[in-house]
Amino acid sequence: MGKIIDKIRQVFNLFLLMLLIVAVAAVFVWFLAEPESQGTTFWMSLAFMGVALLLSTLFASRIALRGNGGRGVPGHFAQLFLIAGYFIFTIIAAIANARMSFSATGYLLIHVAGLAVFLIPLLLTNMALLKQDSAENREQKQGRLDLAARAVRIRNLAADAEAHFSREELTPLYKLSESLQFSDPTPGPRDLENALDSALAVLERVNPEGGVQELLRACTQAERALEARNAAVLSAK
Repeated sequence: MGKIIDKIRQVFNLFLLMLLIVAVAAVFVWFLAEPESQGTTFWMSLAFMGVALLLSTLFASRIALRGNGGRGVPGHFAQLFLIAGYFIFTIIAAIANARMSFSATGYLLIHVAGLAVFLIPLLLTNMALLKQDSAENREQKQGRLDLAARAVRIRNLAADAEAHFSREELTPLYKLSESLQFSDPTPGPRDLENALDSALAVLERVNPEGGVQELLRACTQAERALEARNAAVLSAK
């Protein structure tokens, strides 16, 4: 929760910074323009800078609040580059209009061209990221099924071991099964996932007739592997 609040604060600070830039640019353009130019095109400039500010805030919020372990960094960097480019374009266009006094129609066409140059690639990039999100959702669904299957195997192992030991002695196995069941389904780093699989495989191969201590030692190793995996998943968010 604390990380989410920090990210929201960062986005809000970015919004305030960009709002300040827009305000300074608007004042600068107002005094730079000739009196006859302080009309329709000035308010068009202000409107387009406002649109750029809104888009920048929305995309910055999406990037900041979405945790995917860095897998979307190239696409997000491209989005930030395009949004920043469009934001700068609207300011440059406003200053150019103040100096050259474009007609309302000509100035509108300039901004339409700017929208096409910057926002069409932005939308294409966003579509690619949405496709990636869909793939990650499928990955999470599969991860949830895998964790549930692991939990069932450990629960069955504990139930079978009750033929040799009391339920109280096997409490760590039942707790491990619950921990697996309710762990974050987001896949962790491959080495930690492999370590967890190996630890669970060792636990499942333990012969209950060898004594409860051997079973509990293997359970402890599996718990540690699960904790390391879950910590890595959490830190990546």
